[in-house]
Amino acid sequence: MDILQTDTAHVWAVDLERETFDGHMLAETLSADEWVRADRFLFEKHRAHFVAARGCLRAILAKYMECKPGELAFFYGEHGKPALASPWDKSQLRFNLSHSAGLALIAVSLRCEIGVDIEHLSRKVDHMQDLAKRFFAPGEYKQLCALPREERRRAFFCCWTRKEAYLKAVGTGLVQSLKNFEVSLGCNAKLLWIKEGNIKDWTLLHLDPAEGYVGSVAIAKKDVEVKVLKHLLRDLCLNKGVN
Repeated sequence: MDILQTDTAHVWAVDLERETFDGHMLAETLSADEWVRADRFLFEKHRAHFVAARGCLRAILAKYMECKPGELAFFYGEHGKPALASPWDKSQLRFNLSHSAGLALIAVSLRCEIGVDIEHLSRKVDHMQDLAKRFFAPGEYKQLCALPREERRRAFFCCWTRKEAYLKAVGTGLVQSLKNFEVSLGCNAKLLWIKEGNIKDWTLLHLDPAEGYVGSVAIAKKDVEVKVLKHLLRDLCLNKGVN
């Protein structure tokens, strides 16, 4: 596995559905509180995706920590941002997880906060234009309206994932107004301005993890090199370190 350094970040893309293997080995590594969260899902498919994604997160972090996935413990910030709990926090490893329609993205960095988000382009969104006008920064809404109608769905999700990734890195989630900062909507992801802070302190990148998906990763450090690593659920379940 590539060594993680302070000027690099890894984004793991894991297909949660491609293999028929059910991932029970990963599921066995989850904690009691993770199972409580899993049991809140109304639909079995959503529950299965949550369990698989959390198991993959543990398996991947365990690779960096050189421990067993089930040994890891987490704590959650004021707005729900996850972090490694003691004694694992001494590693200064930062991570974030997002999954949509059977594909998970797990972003990992060292000593700098990181956020990641993914969306499937087929996700149903009612009144997209109205939502953009209500929640996006004025400049973003203007960018969206300037595009041909057939390009707006993809641009909407590009904007959404970039804003989500940034907010997840900051640790506020949607508690912070989406209008407090502006991102680009084109293929070249950029943080155009933020109400508090300096855009030069950030790396924001567009991701095309698979056909039909868009994603983004935000890192609280400039000029970070990001490497995307693609794996199947089976790869992680059969790894000898997963037990």
